[in-house]
Amino acid sequence: MTGRMRFDRGGLVAALWLALGLLVAATPAQGMVDQQEIFPFTVEQVGEDRLVARWDVAEDHYLYRHAFDFELRDGDNEIIEVSYPSGEAFSDEFFGDVVIYRGTLQVHLQTAEPVGEGAQLYAEFQGCNEPESLCYPPSSLEAEIASGAVQYSDGSGGAGAAGGGGQGPMGELEALLGGGNLWAILGGFFAAGLLLAFTACIYPMIPILSGLIVGSQPGGGRPGTGRALWLSFVYVQGMAITYALAGALAGLSGRAIQADLQGPVVTVAFSALFVALALAMFGLYNLQMPASVQGRLQAASSRLPGGQVAGVAAMGVLSTLIVGACSGPALVAALAFIGNTGEVVLGAGALYIMALGMGAPLLAVGTAAGRWMPRSGPWMESVKQVFGFIFLGVAWWMSSRLMPDGLVLAGWAVLLLAAAVWLAWRLLRSRGTGGSVPARGAGATLAAVLAVAGAAQVLGAVTGAGDPLRPWVGITGDPYAQARAQVLEEWRHVETLDELEELLDEAREAGRPVVIDFSAEWCVYCVQLEERTLPDDRVQAALEGAEKVRIDVTDMTDADRELMEAYGVYLPPAILFYNGEGEEQSEYRVAGFKDAEAFAERTREAFGG
Repeated sequence: MTGRMRFDRGGLVAALWLALGLLVAATPAQGMVDQQEIFPFTVEQVGEDRLVARWDVAEDHYLYRHAFDFELRDGDNEIIEVSYPSGEAFSDEFFGDVVIYRGTLQVHLQTAEPVGEGAQLYAEFQGCNEPESLCYPPSSLEAEIASGAVQYSDGSGGAGAAGGGGQGPMGELEALLGGGNLWAILGGFFAAGLLLAFTACIYPMIPILSGLIVGSQPGGGRPGTGRALWLSFVYVQGMAITYALAGALAGLSGRAIQADLQGPVVTVAFSALFVALALAMFGLYNLQMPASVQGRLQAASSRLPGGQVAGVAAMGVLSTLIVGACSGPALVAALAFIGNTGEVVLGAGALYIMALGMGAPLLAVGTAAGRWMPRSGPWMESVKQVFGFIFLGVAWWMSSRLMPDGLVLAGWAVLLLAAAVWLAWRLLRSRGTGGSVPARGAGATLAAVLAVAGAAQVLGAVTGAGDPLRPWVGITGDPYAQARAQVLEEWRHVETLDELEELLDEAREAGRPVVIDFSAEWCVYCVQLEERTLPDDRVQAALEGAEKVRIDVTDMTDADRELMEAYGVYLPPAILFYNGEGEEQSEYRVAGFKDAEAFAERTREAFGG
């Protein structure tokens, strides 16, 4: 058994070195770069007869306006209108007074007819390196147009809509990947994952992992530090590998599998799994793999929930796909990089490293669960039953998104009061068995706290509160809910791609900026943005005069997926900014939660305020 464990660990260590080796091999070589690297070019179809050609111009470089030329290769179809942004007046030594573009450039193209499948865009351009007074020869690219994305016929890449080439967090992280500095990539994405670990999307994984470890030892014994660390490592590896593989798939397909797994069927099934695990923790039955499977796997003697190495890894996978379906700059940057360059190994490797950063605190928590748990005996059984209640809480939290607020609070009331009664019963049974006075006092205090919390949930359910963490607002009023309701009322709701494109056309003709909010009820960050950030006076002032649009992708309908794919959105929340000329300021996209001050500043920068 011990030898087998050493073999498994050695194999995983070897796998980690292999992944690092692949990441090194995938890192772009340093040296001379061509114009496609200095002026990354993309083109996307944003309407039936509308294209956007985009260049992300490297620092200290610029492009000439007069050097652009476009040709649509789509049968008899042709480009009938080209719309350039205003640009910068520049006195050139050779061409005289010209207009140039720095940073991100978007050129809007109108076609005579809807663009057909397999159409290609031919583009000519020319740019210069300003510090070296060096102008490059005219260059050209031919790209096959896909809806909301671009596929390069020569395999070259660029920055896509989701990422951006500016100096926002997503643009910086995508540039980090494109820069090819391996250690910068490792450090940057690990740090991004570590920051993500301390957010609301990762918190539910803490009780899940702790419960798996507590239930891992046959006979109710303490798992021990070594085994707890090993199982925590397996869980985190399940997370990391899932992020890498799902990220590669999402980057290449333009859609994230996590978003498709938020429907009611998957939610109910995952909740039912945790109910089954909780009942096993209470000792109602043993969840054990078939003998034939156990023999093939030769895993540690294990009774689920938790002990089987394969089971812990599978729970890490499921937790990532269903519980941890949250967006953020690092995730979106890596997905955009994969989608736009085809560098699957490098992008997926960055996501793997990011997930290791997310899992670092989980390793500490899981190891502590094995180190500080009591030794085998009655108290260990009590600890397992405590985690039975925690698993029931995870199941209720997962399924609560499908229920009305009153029922959600009522369910929490039942669970908390049941836990209080159970703890009081355990204390009464243990009277006279020699337990320490401080331990019994702590148990009695916890039982009282649970009872009060359960009573508060009853009060909240009766008075119409909507937040289990603030059940008193049914009496005092809920400023967050009121603010969110006002946001939902003020923002224009769009449900189809045609409707959004028509709205953007109208706003461009009127010279109005537009902000678009991709949101979902199952998305923790989305609700926080709409309750605490968007209603803030500073944000409202920054958004004054802008057309405010909200797209609800809770149900992930075909129309929702079409909208997300067309605008390069992988997961909500995503906030998009369009200036008065109809150009997306993609370097200022928001992915994940931002407080009011940071969001207001981002908005002012996006709109040039």
